[in-house]
Amino acid sequence: MAESTSKEQPDKPCASGDEVETRTAEKLADDPQLTLPKLVFNSIAAVLMYMWCDLLGRPVYPLAAYVALLISPLRLGWSPAERYEVRSMISIYFFVLSSGLLPLWCLKRGGQVGRTLFGLYVAWYMLADTAPLRGGRFLPSLRQRNFWRHFAAYFPMSLTRTAKLDPKRNYIFGYHPHGVISMGALCNFTTEATGFSALFPGLSLRLLTLGLNFRIPVFREYLLGIGVNDVSRKSIEGNLARGPGASVMIVIGGARESLETAPGTNKLILGNRKGFVKLALQRGASLVPVYSFGETDLFGVYASNRFRRLQLWLQKQLGFGIPFFFGRALTGGVLHRVFGMNRGVMPLRMPVQSVVGRPIHVDAPVPKPTQEQIDELHARYVEELRKIYDDWKAPFLEERTRAMDRQGDRAKEVLRRGSFHLEKIESMVIN
Repeated sequence: MAESTSKEQPDKPCASGDEVETRTAEKLADDPQLTLPKLVFNSIAAVLMYMWCDLLGRPVYPLAAYVALLISPLRLGWSPAERYEVRSMISIYFFVLSSGLLPLWCLKRGGQVGRTLFGLYVAWYMLADTAPLRGGRFLPSLRQRNFWRHFAAYFPMSLTRTAKLDPKRNYIFGYHPHGVISMGALCNFTTEATGFSALFPGLSLRLLTLGLNFRIPVFREYLLGIGVNDVSRKSIEGNLARGPGASVMIVIGGARESLETAPGTNKLILGNRKGFVKLALQRGASLVPVYSFGETDLFGVYASNRFRRLQLWLQKQLGFGIPFFFGRALTGGVLHRVFGMNRGVMPLRMPVQSVVGRPIHVDAPVPKPTQEQIDELHARYVEELRKIYDDWKAPFLEERTRAMDRQGDRAKEVLRRGSFHLEKIESMVIN
């Protein structure tokens, strides 16, 4: 089995000793033809495909056949590595969308017993399940699947450590920027595609996201399995209390920042976000800034004010933003081959490098921190985040330029509208 390997960067910023290390997801072309996990995966996909056809009827048959073809083991003209990578990306979309229809199908086809059991399951997790608040039902094996290595190699993803972290401490990681979907946070910190556990041995990390995700039946169980939990004060406290090495990651800019994303830009919502700093002081947890270069390059966003008020209203009411984004169409796919379209929903194949900065230690818990203490620690956090950006911007730009050259004019065609900055990365702006 091929693994993610460490790639030395000759022009990487200097740091102490052997602490700096970068691991990049490698292409896997030697995946076994049939394994038990693959059999389970294909069986679930077949059931979900039947569900779509059963619920929506004949109009969805052509689309279902097309999706089935794309996620099938057939090569369709791609190399083995490309096929696995594209298949993993399409599968993510398919399974996430299917999770929304699954409850309706259970109610329609479950019968009296099935509907009763489903209702009890929903009532249990809505009223009594505390797993999203304490890191429960974590299954490390889900993070180690080759599926995630193919997913990471699609871009590719890479993870950089600038300092070793003491596994006896607790940490609050801050992730920047949000981007449209925070692909780097998902791939580099909830899977082993780029070797998180090898770079940070002894840490038990939970990525925190909106509690709304844990109201979706079945889908919530997979999130828990890969180590995704609710982003709330109670969850942060519960996770940090799991013991030495227990840590959480928060996408600090949140929904508001997702509405500011655009390729080549680096706008952060951070200036007034100090709640995580206060919690770090109260719990005695060290802060670790993370900057993901390329996170905002994966999708284009329509730069229009037409829906701006609606987006901001939804973000305020629902707790999440809905950026109007687009990606690329599959090369050789229906949109590209038949209709000549370059735009679609697939992310651009642009590199994403998550750089983990040096920890900012809190030596002892401060039950009632003053505003001065909060501001001072926040300033130190921002300073370290800026240092990451300044130190690693130049080497990342070289990789970004190579990726743009590989994609040629097609990437620029996909992103031709709006206020995009594909030739450079703007200076980091903190609001």
